[in-house]
Amino acid sequence: MDIVLLGLVIGMANALLASGLVLVYMSNRVINFAHGELGAFGVALMLALTRAAHLNYWLALLCSLAGAAALGGLIERTILARLFRSPRLIVLIATIGVAQLVAVSRLVLPKPEAAGGDVAFAGGANIFPVPFDSPTWEFGRVVLLPQHFMVLVAGPILAAALFAFLRWSSYGIALRAAAENAQRARLLGIPVRRVSTIAWVLAALLSAAAAILLAPIIGFSATEAVGLPILMRGLAAGMVARMESVGTAFGAGLALGVLDQLVFFWTGRSGLTDIVLFGVILVALLARGERQRRTVASEESSWEIAEPVRPLPTEIVAHPAWRAFTGAGIALAIPTVVALPWYLGVADLQFIATVLLVAVVSVTLTVLTGWAGQMSIGQWAVAGAGAVFGAQLVTESGFPFWFGAVVAGVVGAGVALLLGFPALRLEGTALAVVTLGFSVAAAAWIFDQSWMKGTGFLSRPTWISTTSYYYLSFAFFAVSLVAIRGLQTTRIGRNMLAVRDNPRQAAAMGIDVVRTKLTAFVLAGTFAGIAGFLWSAGIGLADTTVFQPGRSLSLVAAVVIGGLGSLPGAVLGTVYFLAIPYFLGDISPHLGLLSTGVGLLTLVLFFPGGMARLIGASRDLIAHRLTGRDPRPQVVPVSSTARAAVGAGSKEQT
Repeated sequence: MDIVLLGLVIGMANALLASGLVLVYMSNRVINFAHGELGAFGVALMLALTRAAHLNYWLALLCSLAGAAALGGLIERTILARLFRSPRLIVLIATIGVAQLVAVSRLVLPKPEAAGGDVAFAGGANIFPVPFDSPTWEFGRVVLLPQHFMVLVAGPILAAALFAFLRWSSYGIALRAAAENAQRARLLGIPVRRVSTIAWVLAALLSAAAAILLAPIIGFSATEAVGLPILMRGLAAGMVARMESVGTAFGAGLALGVLDQLVFFWTGRSGLTDIVLFGVILVALLARGERQRRTVASEESSWEIAEPVRPLPTEIVAHPAWRAFTGAGIALAIPTVVALPWYLGVADLQFIATVLLVAVVSVTLTVLTGWAGQMSIGQWAVAGAGAVFGAQLVTESGFPFWFGAVVAGVVGAGVALLLGFPALRLEGTALAVVTLGFSVAAAAWIFDQSWMKGTGFLSRPTWISTTSYYYLSFAFFAVSLVAIRGLQTTRIGRNMLAVRDNPRQAAAMGIDVVRTKLTAFVLAGTFAGIAGFLWSAGIGLADTTVFQPGRSLSLVAAVVIGGLGSLPGAVLGTVYFLAIPYFLGDISPHLGLLSTGVGLLTLVLFFPGGMARLIGASRDLIAHRLTGRDPRPQVVPVSSTARAAVGAGSKEQT
């Protein structure tokens, strides 16, 4: 019973987080990936007010909860309102951008100071305030501290208030009605938009309250990596409840807290929380009925933002002027790439090499998501799996560097294949949740295991100088781009697009949907694993610190910014994602995260095609000027003779 009691303390916070997630899903039919960051924002604001501004605890608590709630309402009114009728997949991508902006707003808040006067980036009860100093209570093997009593008192009060609101208030009844049938609720005069705003406000309030209650117990990190683990605590319980019932999600959150503590006491190993949550999410999603999976997929699936740039017509490509123009461009690009090491310093060459390798991972994400329609938010973790295991072979076992790179590709393919099996039954945001859960679990536990991790370092061999590393990275980038571009024109590439657009119609046409999906995962994993290994060799590290789950979100943002479904767009998005913090990092260390968040939301809201579509429009203009032919598809009007013939035929039938 002592362990169960401690589990209920942790589970109470999980339950509040899950309740907020379900509220947003009930009103918007979308999983809010910014939910954890809203809670982390509340914790950071609470720390800033109590430890930096020395404000009274209760006043700081009131301001923190009000600030998080106001931020949630502002997000809904300014961003989500514009996407209210958009496909749910687009809204989910928008919440990724929102999460990055909220993370930046949290990171710029004043940090508390440790005992030595340095900024404290992590800690528990030693830096987080509690409102009273009650005596400790020993219950079996558990020692309950004041922060535990805070959860046991405040948690049930918040839960009772939430259930009373949903049960008896007019807006609570409207929220439940909108969740059951939004269209019918509009016909009955229910203000669905206003209900959505209230749901976001309540969700942000619950997330902040849960994070503030949980922080003195499990600690808090004032870095980019804190928001996603908080999200996973609520997401697992929400998946158990199928995002349909606040009460069921609340109970599931309590049960998961108990399960978490039982696993800890049974194994004696910390860090298994994220593995448990990942397993629960996977089982809960796979256990969904076929009918529910089809309903959710029909609501969420939309790949209109993944439309590739239209290829030029054959007559333009074969035109002498266009052939001369493209030939001159290639002739100029090749010597420029070869001569760069003579004009750039070591740091710039190193940066270009790392950008090229990250761009390969972005390209694999384009293949997986933009072409095959498998929404993955864990591709950076797949690259990390190959890099970490390959580095272990090189640093611990003494294998050659090239052998480590080959094994990294094999490991990447294997991990991607394992993630691909759930994709056979899951689509849209459900698969995104699974891959995100893997990304969090990998960074929290898998990459730190002795059978996976070596020394955590990976140095290049002495024969690979900075210049050689630059050429090696560019060669791998070019080979990857050519190979994947060639794949697009093959039957496999066409099958991927068919499966993305309509899996059932593709199956009816004789396409093996299972093989196509798994092929996309294996190909993407292979290139990502090798790219991750080479990237780690460039920076000298291959451990969990450089393969954080937040990087996977940034990678998705970069691909969408560049143009989901376009290979040049993936490269452009990666350059945008990495170049801004490199060249403007002196202005703010958070400028990279801010740029991807702002860029992602700007393009989702105003330019769904991304940078690739803008580049495509410029290409069409140049082609038109050079060849005198319009590359846009021409609509042939019906001639007067044809219209007369049709009219005559109609008279004869009459």
